[in-house]
Amino acid sequence: SNMENFSEWFVGVEGIESLNDLAHGQVGKSYLETVKIPFRGSRKVKIAVVKAESPDSFATEGTLSPIKPRMEITVRNTSEGNEVSWSMYSRNDNVWFTKLILPLVRNEMSKRAKRSIIRLKAKLEA
Repeated sequence: SNMENFSEWFVGVEGIESLNDLAHGQVGKSYLETVKIPFRGSRKVKIAVVKAESPDSFATEGTLSPIKPRMEITVRNTSEGNEVSWSMYSRNDNVWFTKLILPLVRNEMSKRAKRSIIRLKAKLEA
């Protein structure tokens, strides 16, 4: 739930810093994320924690238009250990956006997620 660590494992996130004094993992905690956007360079995006139920679930929402991203992470204990589920959504339901831009965003995020999960797994196992 400490988003300041996100750039250590997620591909395309160049840095992230706290914007307020709330504790990590608390609803209302906000950050400024520097993210790499294909063909556009780096952008700063404000993100805020909108759900935090430690240790099971965590969600953030960002201001990056037109995507309006929402990230959700859930952790489940299984007989084999912990299972982490990470999902990204768009809060933009405009028909033109969902038909034209969202498929491109989904493709890019899928590539980043595949590389990032390998980095996260290595970090957690270290």
